[in-house]
Amino acid sequence: MRMVRKWWKASPSIYQHLRDGGGEDLPDAARGPGTAWMPGARDGVLVYHWGGQADEEELRRLSAAIATLKPATVRKAIGEARIIALVDALLSEVSSAGLDPDGIYHLGYALATESDEREAVKLGIALLGLFDAAHHRDELMTLGRHDEFTLFALNALRNTDGDATADLWALARQVRGWGRIHLVEHLAQVPDPAVREWIVRQGFRNAVSTAYLAGTAAEAGDLAGRLAGTPDDELLEAAGEILATLTDEGGPVAGMSGYQEGRRAAGLYLGHVEARTGGFGRIAGPDAGELRHFLHVHALREYAAEHWPELLPRCAEILARPVWAELAPGALAAADDDDAFRRAVQVCELLGIPTAGALRARLRADPYGEAHWHALMRQAEPPDVDEVLALAAELLPLAEIASGPGQDDGVGPRFRAHRALDMLLQSLDAWPGRGWPLIAAGLASPVVRNRNLAVRALSAWDHATLPPEARAAVAAALRAEPDPGVRERLERLHEGLPQSPAPR
Repeated sequence: MRMVRKWWKASPSIYQHLRDGGGEDLPDAARGPGTAWMPGARDGVLVYHWGGQADEEELRRLSAAIATLKPATVRKAIGEARIIALVDALLSEVSSAGLDPDGIYHLGYALATESDEREAVKLGIALLGLFDAAHHRDELMTLGRHDEFTLFALNALRNTDGDATADLWALARQVRGWGRIHLVEHLAQVPDPAVREWIVRQGFRNAVSTAYLAGTAAEAGDLAGRLAGTPDDELLEAAGEILATLTDEGGPVAGMSGYQEGRRAAGLYLGHVEARTGGFGRIAGPDAGELRHFLHVHALREYAAEHWPELLPRCAEILARPVWAELAPGALAAADDDDAFRRAVQVCELLGIPTAGALRARLRADPYGEAHWHALMRQAEPPDVDEVLALAAELLPLAEIASGPGQDDGVGPRFRAHRALDMLLQSLDAWPGRGWPLIAAGLASPVVRNRNLAVRALSAWDHATLPPEARAAVAAALRAEPDPGVRERLERLHEGLPQSPAPR
């Protein structure tokens, strides 16, 4: 096989970046869309939720560019095209065009390994998928470990004379986002019992939404059949999470209505929890993990009230057991990570156990805990809301947040403070006249959502509750606003504010 000559200088290419241990951010991130997407998200949304057809003009342009077998020409032709929307039609065109196979292979390899632009890499991987994956397995495994490229690597790895299951399963255990979703959907069709065991115990969890894979795991992993036996702790916890997720029929895919054995599985799960909760009082100390079962049963109760009335008394009886009130306060105090703490807060709220003190202590340790601010505002009452807002003004760097309006989306670690502010601003429309320092910071934030929420809050306030400086602040924000949508809302707000008294 002849050597592939580099066709432009990239420092580094995406493949080099990933091969050398580079992070999630890709070399072309600065040239990407204005709104940040998690890796693979734009393609994942198209795969699951788009029912359109490939753009004919883009298809013709790219097909003609591929026919030249020149990487630079192809890269230029891609432009703003989304390869995921074109890939099936493109591969069909390439396969039927009678092009030189050697030239197509080397074009694909160059695009996949030398490009510093993600759409070119995806097209390269897709072209490599026309050939036996044995020739470029290592490159596909390297690229596939990044969620942006996993779907393309999955399809390319499948074109092999051997069984690709081991490689695909290895990738599935390394990715956590959209790549995990695509891989598990494929692996669920594999008859290997070890793979199915992993899917129902762990593989359904991902960083996008458990809803995408809960039904797949229940079916492929024979959840009801497993619950008919004696599940261990890991399996029972997974079962509760899967069933609770399926109760949300408003998710991105079919919920419990799409799982034929849902009623049976739920009944079996409740039976195991009934047996376990009889022994919780004998454990040595509080276990925040056990509180997951309370939340899962609570979700099942909400669903049963409408769909399975015969299960409702069992759910209610489990939730009424005193062991939960014994566990929850200790778990709240002992939680050593945010997930466990959030679970403990949820359970305490459902049981009527105060959590405000624990939330304030947590926020003093980490002022940017978004969920903690949200919980504090959710439970705030008139006597204590001012205390919460004063704490926020004390702990959040409002002067730094108010650095001037921009078009930032607030994604990423440098915007943690802005996202924490979001959690407060979204509640202030219900508290007229309170929290003005937070709203003032929001009006001058570079994050568009901060400004929108600040405007929404002010728009809901009665004029009598507005601080004296509000009109001037809104006027200044209007003059500086770069976003057309926010500017329109600011204009309506400004026009509706009481006019300043005319000078004498």
